[in-house]
Amino acid sequence: VFQRRARTHAMAEGATLMRGDLVFFPGHVGLMADAETLIHATRHHGKTVAEPLVDVIGRVRAKHEHPLIVAKRIA
Repeated sequence: VFQRRARTHAMAEGATLMRGDLVFFPGHVGLMADAETLIHATRHHGKTVAEPLVDVIGRVRAKHEHPLIVAKRIA
């Protein structure tokens, strides 16, 4: 919750992500390493990993109708 309230602004759906953007999922947050790669600590792998954002969204979609809550850029 703190990260979502920090000095950030929500990005439009479909906006190009970049290094440093925060990506929020139900009960989870990750940091973009670049436009396609998310860094996050995950139970799925049991460690902190860098992996394609599309892979993470696919796994979350299996459990949640709306896997991606919001992407934010630090102001």
